[in-house]
Amino acid sequence: MALIDIIIVVLFFLIVLIIGFIERKKITLEDYWVNSRKTKTFFLVATVLSTFIGVGAILGTAGIAFNGGGLIALAIPLSFLFYLMLYAKFIAPKIKEFGDKHKAYTLPDFFAVRYSKRAGIAASFVNLISYGLYLALQILGMGIFVNALTGFSPNIATIAGALIVIAYTTVGGLRADIRTDVFQFIVMLVLLFIFLPIVILKGGGFGALQSLPSTFLLGTDFAPPYVIILAFLFIGIATFTFADLWQRAYAGDSKKTVKKAAYISGILAFLFLIMAVLLGVYGHILLPNSTSNTVISDLMTLILPSGLYGLILAGFFAAVMSSADTVLLITSMTLVHDIYKKGMNRVMSEEETLRLSRKVTFILGIMALIVALLIFNIVHLAIQAISFYVVLTPSIIFGFYWKRANTKAAIWSIIIGLIGVTAFLFIDPVQAFIPGIVLSFLTFIIIAFITKNKNTLPPSQNSSF
Repeated sequence: MALIDIIIVVLFFLIVLIIGFIERKKITLEDYWVNSRKTKTFFLVATVLSTFIGVGAILGTAGIAFNGGGLIALAIPLSFLFYLMLYAKFIAPKIKEFGDKHKAYTLPDFFAVRYSKRAGIAASFVNLISYGLYLALQILGMGIFVNALTGFSPNIATIAGALIVIAYTTVGGLRADIRTDVFQFIVMLVLLFIFLPIVILKGGGFGALQSLPSTFLLGTDFAPPYVIILAFLFIGIATFTFADLWQRAYAGDSKKTVKKAAYISGILAFLFLIMAVLLGVYGHILLPNSTSNTVISDLMTLILPSGLYGLILAGFFAAVMSSADTVLLITSMTLVHDIYKKGMNRVMSEEETLRLSRKVTFILGIMALIVALLIFNIVHLAIQAISFYVVLTPSIIFGFYWKRANTKAAIWSIIIGLIGVTAFLFIDPVQAFIPGIVLSFLTFIIIAFITKNKNTLPPSQNSSF
């Protein structure tokens, strides 16, 4: 790397750390967890988009396209666009309404209030699995780009990148997260408007796609056609269960702001996911001997001149870090708020909770770093994380909109869905989300029809509980 590239990336990290540490001694628990529920539209769009577009979205999607998914991998951005629009219209305003009424901080808070304490614990367990894997995924992505910057071994690079994220997230919580997300969102735009056009031009333009085998373009090298169809139908629905989107909805200053920000960030997320697919496809054209883990960093090394290399690398760091800090914070909140305080009935002051949250955030960051070093496969981590998300979907949708939704249906749909996902991870990890979502929905509907308990709500109360 040229000196100018190193200077650009170092300046990026310095700005992020300075922003993340501003007013670190003045924050309250509300600031640390939900930014005092007063986030405006622009900041909400920036933090939602920055959080959504991380390693799984960029490196994971690009890796799928590169590994044989080809252009059929566009089913992923199309699925997320469809469900993000539904989320903006029907789910996000409900989350904000619920959060304001019940002073909620996390996704499991919804399960505890709508269903029962046991349902809240079950949702917390799923949250820990999904976000633990997702956090390891973000940290692994950090390592890949630190490796591209420094030439350190992948393991050393992963450790270095992880420690940066752990440091400012532990200190500043969601307030620091949103502050840094806004800056990172602006930096990320260079990927969409500069890096992608350069890659397409270097790869021979759109005409070069005609030279690729049809089995690659249609994705049959990666998975059977029915998997691609089911991916479009079901993968995007996981957005309803993303705890980071729930936290952002709680943090908005009004239902109108939350809804508007969800629409805008959903469209921007769609564009970034298309970018990821094209990077994977053109990576296959330009660097057929690369790997799913390193195809993007290899593309940067191949085609970018000095100066621009540093700028684009900073853009990828921004995408990864803005997701990693949020995932780390949410995992910490799940343990402290949902399991320790609510699940174990611990009474703590705000100051004690804030201190414990910081300690847990640090410890979880180190644990996720260890997982990342052990698994070290981006595509597998991305698929496994999202496969577990889907089992919460029926309880959320029916909890908001179906009067027969009850505790037994919620808990058993989670349990059966988890069993289906876990079993298929050993058979075919790429398809594990299919039995998870199908079994969860079938279980919820069947049990809801054959049981009725005190958690069943009349239609007039179903929107507010």
